[in-house]
Amino acid sequence: MKLHSVSSASVSGRKAGFAQAPRPSRRTTVQVNAANALIVNTKGGGHSFIGMYLAKELTSKGHKAKLVKKAPYSAYADLAQSGVDICWGSPTDPSTWPKGDFQVVYDNNGKDMDSCKTLIDAFKGKVEHYVFVGSAGAYKADSIEPQHMEGDTRKASAGHVTVENYLVEQGMPYTVFQPLYIYGPNTGKDCEQWFVDRIIRDRPVPIPQPGIQMTTLTHVEDVASMLAAVVGNKAAIGQHYNVCSDRAITFVGITKAVSKALGKDPNILLYSPEEVGTGKSGKAEGFPFRTIHFFANSDKAKRDLGWKPKHVFLSDVADLVADYKKLGRESKEIDFTTDDKILRAKLALCTAVAGDGATHSLPCVPLLLEIGAQSS
Repeated sequence: MKLHSVSSASVSGRKAGFAQAPRPSRRTTVQVNAANALIVNTKGGGHSFIGMYLAKELTSKGHKAKLVKKAPYSAYADLAQSGVDICWGSPTDPSTWPKGDFQVVYDNNGKDMDSCKTLIDAFKGKVEHYVFVGSAGAYKADSIEPQHMEGDTRKASAGHVTVENYLVEQGMPYTVFQPLYIYGPNTGKDCEQWFVDRIIRDRPVPIPQPGIQMTTLTHVEDVASMLAAVVGNKAAIGQHYNVCSDRAITFVGITKAVSKALGKDPNILLYSPEEVGTGKSGKAEGFPFRTIHFFANSDKAKRDLGWKPKHVFLSDVADLVADYKKLGRESKEIDFTTDDKILRAKLALCTAVAGDGATHSLPCVPLLLEIGAQSS
C-alpha cells in the first residue's frame, strides 16, 4: 500500500457541516497557504494510480510530497525525481507512516472498515480535512434516470458507504469523492486496452447488447486535479462529489474510436450475457465494464471547486493506442477463452434459430462459423 505525504494547502473559507451540509450556491474564494497532506494509496485496481497523479498535481503547485508504498510500482521512480519522498508502509500500521503533522489526509486506500478504520481513528481530531476516495459504484442503478447525481440512492451494503457513515459518526471533517472508470498511463486495470487487445488482432469485439449503454471514462489527471482542488476548501466539508468527465460514451462508441485510431474497421459482435451463460445482473464475464448505463454528472464539482476537465477520451485515443504499442502489449499473449466461449454460444444460438440448412441466411453466421472453427 502506498502512503503519500504531500505538502498541500490550508485556506480560509466558509465552513460547511457534515453529511447534511447545504450545497454552496457558488464556489468559495480562498487564500491558499502551504500545508501538509498525507496520501494513503491502494496497491492495486482501478484506483491504484490516483495517488501518484495526485502527488504530481500537488507538487506541481510547489508542495512537498512523501509516498509510502507496500508493493513495487516502477512508475514511482519518476515520481521520486519530481521531489516526492517514497518509502514503504502499511495503512493499517501507524508505525510505518511518515512522521509529522498533516492538515489534510487523502484516503485512497480501501473500500471497507478493515482497510480504513485505523487511518480514520488515528487522525480523528488531528486534521482539518479528511478526504475519502469512494466509488460511484456505490450508487443503486436506476433504469429510468441512469445518470448519477450526488444525493441519489446508494447501496446500504456497499463497503464504501459503511466507511462514509463511520466518518459521519466520528465527526470527521470529510469530503467524499466518487470516481467512475479511469484511464491513462500506468493504470492498474484495463479500460481501453481491452478493446485494443481484440481490434489490433483482428478479432471480433463481443459487446453486451444493445451496445449503446452509456458510460463515463475520465483521465487520471482530471481525477487528480479534482481531488487537489478540494484541499483547504471548507465549503467542501461534508460533501460528496462525482469524479468524472462531462462527456459520456457508448460501448460501441469506444470500439469505433479505438478502431479508428488503429486504422481498422471494427468487428462488433453484440450478445446477451444471460443467453450465452457469461453473466447476469449488470455483469459479464471478461468484459471490463458494467453491462448497464454507468455515467454521472460532475457539475457540482465545477460549481463548488472551480474544477474543469482538460481531457476528452476521443481526443486521447490515439495516444492511448500509441502507449499500448510502446508497452509491447501487441506481442503479448492474451487470454481470449471467454471470448471464444461467447462466440461458440452465439454460433449455436444462430444455428438453432436458422434451422434446417438455412444457417447462412443469418448475417452473423458465416463469421461465427469461421471463428467457431478457429477457436475449437
